[in-house]
Amino acid sequence: MKSLAAVLSVLLFLSISVVSDAQAFSKDDPVGAEQVFVTTTAEGWVSEKSTYTIINKQEAAGKTTLTVAAHASVRPARDSMPVDTDVTVKIVYTANSIILPKENFASSASMIEKEFDGYKVDMKFSGDDPSVPLAPKVGDKLPDIEVKAELSIEGIKARMSLKSSDRRITGQERVTVPAGTFDCYVLEETSTAKVSVLIISQTEKTTEKSWLVPGMGDVKSVTYDKKGKLLSTEEMISYKK
Repeated sequence: MKSLAAVLSVLLFLSISVVSDAQAFSKDDPVGAEQVFVTTTAEGWVSEKSTYTIINKQEAAGKTTLTVAAHASVRPARDSMPVDTDVTVKIVYTANSIILPKENFASSASMIEKEFDGYKVDMKFSGDDPSVPLAPKVGDKLPDIEVKAELSIEGIKARMSLKSSDRRITGQERVTVPAGTFDCYVLEETSTAKVSVLIISQTEKTTEKSWLVPGMGDVKSVTYDKKGKLLSTEEMISYKK
C-alpha cells in the first residue's frame, strides 16, 4: 500500500473531486440526454473529465428523480495515470430544490480502490444531502452543507469530510462555456475538506464561484485556494438532448 502521506493526498483530492461533481440537467430533460464536464487546473492540464447520461426518469409524490450514468476519468496529479470509474447517481428535483443524495458519493469507493491497486474499501456516509435552490434569487443565503464518510481500507481506518459554508447568491451573469451561453445566478461559498488516517490529518480550505442555471445546476465553477490563487476551472463542454 502507498505511504500514509500518499493516502492522505489522494483521499483529499478524491473527496473534493467527488463531492464537487457538477451536473446541470433539467427535470424536463429526456432519457438519453448527455452532458460532459472538464476540469482544468490553473497550470493548464485536465484533472477530470466526466460524462453524465440520463438512463431513467421517475415522477412520484411531487418529485422528479433522474438516474444518471456517470463516467469519470480523474488524475490526482499531473504525472499520474487517470483513474476511470463508472457509477450511477441520482438527482432529485422537488418544488424548491435540486438535491444530490449523499449516497451518490459512494462512487469514491471504487475510485479509491482503483487508485490503491484494488484494496477493498468500505465506506459509510452521514450528514447532509447537497442541494441548490430551484429558483435562486440574488441575496439568498443558503444553508451550510457537510458530508462525512468513515472508511476502512484493508483494515486501516480513515475519515473524510467536506463542509460548504457561507453560501450566498451574489449576482446574475450571462456566461459562455463550450456547451453554449447561459443566463445564470452566481453562487459563492467556502469549502473545507478534511481527511484523517490513523493519527495523521490533512485539511484544505478553498473558495468556489459557480454559475447556476435556474432549474438545472452549475455549468461553470472556479476554485481558489485560501490565498485567492486560482486552482481549477470546471466547465460544461457539451450538452446533448
